Amino acid sequence: MTNRAMAYQLKFKPLVLKGLVLDCDIPQGELAKAVGLKRPTINLAINRGYIPTRCPNFKKIIEEIVGKNQEAQKWLIQKGLRVEDIWEPLGKDLRRVHPKGSGKRMALTRRTPALVSADPNLITISWEVEMITHEAMKHFKIFRSPFVDDIQKDSDIYMSDEHRYIEAAMIDAARHGGFLAVIGEVGSGKSVMRRKVVEQLKKDGDVLVIYPQMIDKTRLTAASICDAVIMDISDQKAKIRLEQKTRQVQQLLLERSKQGYRSVLIIEEAHDMNTHTLKYLKRFYELEDGYKKLLGIILVGQTELKHLFNEAQHVDMREVIRRVQIAEIKGLNGHIKDYLALKFKRVGVDVTKIFTDEAFDALSKRLTSTDRNNKNISHAYPLLVNNYCAKAMNLATEMGEKAVTDAVVLSV
Repeated sequence: MTNRAMAYQLKFKPLVLKGLVLDCDIPQGELAKAVGLKRPTINLAINRGYIPTRCPNFKKIIEEIVGKNQEAQKWLIQKGLRVEDIWEPLGKDLRRVHPKGSGKRMALTRRTPALVSADPNLITISWEVEMITHEAMKHFKIFRSPFVDDIQKDSDIYMSDEHRYIEAAMIDAARHGGFLAVIGEVGSGKSVMRRKVVEQLKKDGDVLVIYPQMIDKTRLTAASICDAVIMDISDQKAKIRLEQKTRQVQQLLLERSKQGYRSVLIIEEAHDMNTHTLKYLKRFYELEDGYKKLLGIILVGQTELKHLFNEAQHVDMREVIRRVQIAEIKGLNGHIKDYLALKFKRVGVDVTKIFTDEAFDALSKRLTSTDRNNKNISHAYPLLVNNYCAKAMNLATEMGEKAVTDAVVLSV
């Protein structure tokens, strides 16, 4: 096959080589290193029969590796095959079969399990981080990565309607004594949202932000939250006894309220908090001046926080659960093109010169999985979108493609 642009259009039709590397536990990475190419190229070869033209001795090198592998030789003899037969169709799907010994390696490396895609032609959703290579930067005429150090000001943040709603909910909770939990998967943009809201509140100047600095949130207690309140809204020294601290906190919040300020407690990585401390948040939430709440509370955490607010599992937390409002950050599906357009615009590049329109739809499909009820779930979070764009650009460069097409995206 000479037209590399057609490589991705080939049907999933594994070669005999696929069965051999699986049964004989020959890593694809080892083959890729031997021929001087990337692992995705080997994946295309064994799954779709693609022979890369940029490596004229591709078949010869692979056959030499197989010929020197004793276990591979035994496998071929048992099947009644010769080395050159490894390029023939296997006649089996083997779509989700793992190599022998891979379970032991996976246990040793403890890698995060990938997610099964909603499309049966797509194998997994990988969380492995990949950067745009220097070769890809040159290929697409980009002088710096659009995904590195990509937020310097508010205009660098992509805001969909959902993001704007969550931003408004956070500001409302800060201004009117609300109790809000912002929940999102790793890389969904929770910290970016928090920073944006805090900057906005600082600009407005009428809301005092209390932000506990304790790194290990599992050690956050009612006393340490009291300390954070005292240190962030006053110059006073915190009292020693918890009763005294509590009275000090209430008095300070009341004074700031009389001065025309609102106060908000923002706790990031809240999913690490223990239920004992979460229950104490209700006591802080109940601090009042007549009918006026003295303290708004915003929790920011990963999806584990949502499980903590499941009343069926945590009946003892019902007082908190029934008062907290949950805002969940979903994926970027439907907005991927707009998101990437903003990122690439920052580095002076038109994203449509790099990705075809079909590639954006393919990226959305590639980052969609199904749950046990066969319901589609989007994983198009900014971090994953960035990673898959980098993977696709690197692969397109390796294959000599002028642009990232839908077929390239579906092959990473």
